[in-house]
Amino acid sequence: MQFRDFVFGHIEVEVEGRAYDLHNFYAASAINYVALERTLTLRFTRHPEDWVPPEEARQITVTFHEVSYFRAEGRDPDLAEDDCVLHAIGTVEPDAETESFYLSDNIPADQHLVVCFASGLTLRIQAEEARCEIDF
Repeated sequence: MQFRDFVFGHIEVEVEGRAYDLHNFYAASAINYVALERTLTLRFTRHPEDWVPPEEARQITVTFHEVSYFRAEGRDPDLAEDDCVLHAIGTVEPDAETESFYLSDNIPADQHLVVCFASGLTLRIQAEEARCEIDF
């Protein structure tokens, strides 16, 4: 997967040298998979609380194009957290179990991206490319 003009960190996206902390300052607000178009969109919206710095973007959208693998694994009913809180972003070999994902600041193009939420919801994605849009 090619990341166009952005990189993922463990809990953030970095665009033009600026990191946006998806864990602390944003809530996941949409996961939209369109099978016929082979696209997957993840949208994060800035928390409305006063403690969030005002210079944070209003919304961050990551869109995956030409998705070749997408899997969502269920929430853990014993966790009190909801699906809005990002827990970690990592990577895994294509033939490895999702649970063996690891954190990396450099995600190889041939590996799958793993996005985990505090609820236990886990997304596993492989696509030709991903683009990130920042809205202020």
